[in-house]
Amino acid sequence: MNAYEIEQIEKDVRASFRLPLAFSEWGDIERRAREERARVLGGGIARVFAAAWAKVTTLGRGMRTTAADCTSARLHHS
Repeated sequence: MNAYEIEQIEKDVRASFRLPLAFSEWGDIERRAREERARVLGGGIARVFAAAWAKVTTLGRGMRTTAADCTSARLHHS
């Protein structure tokens, strides 16, 4: 036997010793998957709202600056 054949036999032996998951273990996997999905979706929604808030803040800052510039110009011409 060569090294490749021995490696394949070892893989087969390891695979045959694995037992199917119990019902309670499937529940744990499902629960973890739901928690991970909720965490990822929550993070995505938080990033969207953070980006929207940053845009609104920048827009408001620009409006205040423009209003201050217009008021300042009006005061100088009077």
